[in-house]
Amino acid sequence: MPFNIGINQMPSIKNLALVVIASLFAAETFAAPISITLTSPTSRTGVDSDSAYAMSYNYVKPEVSLNLTGWTYGVTETVVNDTCKTWKPKTKTTPKTCIAWNTKTTKTPDNKAKQVLVGNFGSSNGIGVEKASTPNHAMDNEGGYFDMVMLSFSSLVTLNSIDLGWISNDSDVSILAFNGTPGQLSPAGKSWESLLGNGWQSAGNYYNVGSSPKTVNPLNITSQYWLIGAYNPLLDSITKDTNTDYFKLQGIKVTKVVKVPEPSALVLLGLGLLSLVAVRRRKI
Repeated sequence: MPFNIGINQMPSIKNLALVVIASLFAAETFAAPISITLTSPTSRTGVDSDSAYAMSYNYVKPEVSLNLTGWTYGVTETVVNDTCKTWKPKTKTTPKTCIAWNTKTTKTPDNKAKQVLVGNFGSSNGIGVEKASTPNHAMDNEGGYFDMVMLSFSSLVTLNSIDLGWISNDSDVSILAFNGTPGQLSPAGKSWESLLGNGWQSAGNYYNVGSSPKTVNPLNITSQYWLIGAYNPLLDSITKDTNTDYFKLQGIKVTKVVKVPEPSALVLLGLGLLSLVAVRRRKI
């Protein structure tokens, strides 16, 4: 049976071909927003002897998975003798001497980031970094060094909003997005400010975020890797605030970037349909 196409069918075939070809250029679309509650991980990796802490938290959603790690500037600790605790009395032949000291520990920021433990402190307060006393087990910028969490997703996402849990003193936030090569990804041994222009870009600084969900990333940057942490004036062209910030991150909302496949079969189908239209026109 011959394969006949009427003249009145030609426009629909042409339109179909154009739709098929146009779809090939729709390289990516955006799915529905995904909310992730960071206080409820699917699993944890490298759990510390104190079960509140781990080297990373893992979250699995039907659309995307997430690995969360903690980072901070390294701190050099120096122990020095401070005051004498026990004296050896003076004798006729020896002076009074100290035989036991009270020591003092000083901490000096060395502005080289290192990975530290993360923890869910409290039932719903949010995620903080470092195994430390209150308030330094939150994310903070006390003493000249800065805490951040790194969000590593299984695919490209747009960060839509952040939700802070526990807050003390102030709640200013800095956010970075990764757009570089694999060798530029790890912050280890680097200062936060040195990341800018070396694989990372600023996704904004946000002031007095508070405890309500905060919309972020107005430029709709897409990335697979994000850094969220206490405000760092060195990541801001104009310093807005010098108060010390303490907060815990309890939730985020992202939108997954969906890559549309470009199979060769669709290309051949589209070209074939257009060729069919051209042949029919020549016969008319």
